[in-house]
Amino acid sequence: MPNRFSKTAILSSTSLAAFMATVLAGSAAADVTRKDMTVSSAPGIDLFVRQVRDEDVETRRGPVLLLHGARVGGLASFDVDVDQLSLAEDLAEAGHTVYIADLRGYGRSSFPPAMDGDRFGSAPAVPTAEAVEDVKAVLDEIASRHGSEAVGAMGWATGSHWLAATEAAYPGSIDYLVFYNSVYGGEGEWSLTENFAAPGEPATFNYDKFGAYRLSDAASLVGRWTEAEGISDAFVDRYVELAMEGDPTAAERDPESFRHPSGPIADTLKAVNDAPLYDAGNIRANVIILRSDEDFWSRPVDVETMTRDLTAAGDVTVHELPGASHYVHLEPGEGRASFFKVVTDYLADGALDEVGGQTPNEG
Repeated sequence: MPNRFSKTAILSSTSLAAFMATVLAGSAAADVTRKDMTVSSAPGIDLFVRQVRDEDVETRRGPVLLLHGARVGGLASFDVDVDQLSLAEDLAEAGHTVYIADLRGYGRSSFPPAMDGDRFGSAPAVPTAEAVEDVKAVLDEIASRHGSEAVGAMGWATGSHWLAATEAAYPGSIDYLVFYNSVYGGEGEWSLTENFAAPGEPATFNYDKFGAYRLSDAASLVGRWTEAEGISDAFVDRYVELAMEGDPTAAERDPESFRHPSGPIADTLKAVNDAPLYDAGNIRANVIILRSDEDFWSRPVDVETMTRDLTAAGDVTVHELPGASHYVHLEPGEGRASFFKVVTDYLADGALDEVGGQTPNEG
């Protein structure tokens, strides 16, 4: 199994300007359509899926599934329709038919029973096994629409965990996997352990504090990343609006807040303190492990252990984004342009052809 290790150099001002000009030129001429649909998963669970497609693109590429992380849903993650910062639209303009999915308990999808009652009346909602059930349902729908076309998929943080777990459970479901800023597993420090773990028990979720689901208000969604150069108030307002909109009870709380499952955090604590929650050795997809070097969620040890365990993958590439944050795909500027260049290059054929940098073993 070939393994490729690369570290992107920040694009030169000339090449970056040329690349961004190409993207913006495509945006001006694009005829991007959005079609919303429902995909059935477990009994009583209907999943929201949005298809984003450029009807006028000259070169048609394969389908791509974008999957949100542990807190906000798919539209806030990938389709904020302000300031040309929709990753889904950018990928559609590059020729992909893009699918954005909300898993149960997120965005516009059904909420599981554990999230409809007392927060402390059920186990943490949406553990990995339930998420895998939903991801498989969406992948089956995509396959039914695209036949033998290669399927690409990228998750943001926990979204990549769910995608990899699904590919491990159902090898061959994904052809090209972008494992982006995600935890995999293996013992090591995790910067958020104290935030979520029971006192003195790093592998145990603090259920007494959070319950089956957590609550997030607008203030908790914004922070240093929303102060980055180029992020407008209009973008932040729309991001918060999309994060809140799927929860019909949001306005009942003061301040307004939306529910999101605790299961993903409980599982992450197990993974970082004990062991991975799936067998990466079952994964057959080509995989790029893409990590921002200033990410607060994923860890260098996750890159090391996953690379080691991907023994059956078609190809494994490790790629670091220097100076990039956890939110790089939402932050305008050089970092996002570099990120987008890597992702589109990889999703074209499951290989990284133009890394713009050097491998650790070179000069």
